[in-house]
Amino acid sequence: MIGCPLCSAMKTLHEQRERDPIPPELRGWSWDRPPVKPRAKLGLAVSDIAYGYWCGWRDLWYKKKYGIAPEPGLPAQQGREVHKAFRQAIYDVNSLSLNGRPWDIGRLLSTAENRFSGEVAQLYKQFLVIFAGEATVSAATRGSTGAGPRWLAEYKINGWHLGLSSQLRVDAVGSAGVVVEVKSGKRGRWQEISTTGYALSLESSTKVPVDYGVLVNVNLQNGITVTVDPIYISPDLRREFLKARDEAIDALLSDKEPPPGNCGEEGRSPTG
Repeated sequence: MIGCPLCSAMKTLHEQRERDPIPPELRGWSWDRPPVKPRAKLGLAVSDIAYGYWCGWRDLWYKKKYGIAPEPGLPAQQGREVHKAFRQAIYDVNSLSLNGRPWDIGRLLSTAENRFSGEVAQLYKQFLVIFAGEATVSAATRGSTGAGPRWLAEYKINGWHLGLSSQLRVDAVGSAGVVVEVKSGKRGRWQEISTTGYALSLESSTKVPVDYGVLVNVNLQNGITVTVDPIYISPDLRREFLKARDEAIDALLSDKEPPPGNCGEEGRSPTG
């Protein structure tokens, strides 16, 4: 599901990179000088910045100043369940792969309803079948059934040099350094901004280029719809993330309450 669209899109992504290369000053490892250097190190989450990018900085201001956060609604709760299914499917297939049997998912499929409820159980099964298929093909291609994991779930990243948290966790990282973000709800630019934040953070901590990401978007309304969009972490996306990060820092350093945001607009409500 992830690997196949990424492979088919690589030619286009490479062409985008050739037409619009990433200058050194926009790499995460350039954290010691503008524009990557933060105005202050406040330990922000990437989700704080992605949310504020669309919804304004008022909620973040109240959260950081007074410890007041809005109650999570149903979309946010669904988002957590989607992440749980995605994460568990990767863990389970990785465990099977390390034992040399990435295809042996029958027991996991038969017990999915005991671990997840409703549509999330079906989503877990979809993820499980897809990741097992990718792992099996990968092992066969390399001539080894004991191949290591293709995807690492909940990958920990230190974003402190960028003014972000030192305990960031991206949904998954691929063997080629591709960052994967799983989102629920409507597709929006904020999702690309979020993926960019993790890519910059990974560059800052590893000093390795991260040029591509994958957005896995799950919609649980009227059945299960999963879309996979490979993206180029372009210079424009990097500038947008850094601009949003600086706006968030400025808002938090001010004692003035930010104005209400526009999170209710169509397609502008981050949910997971």
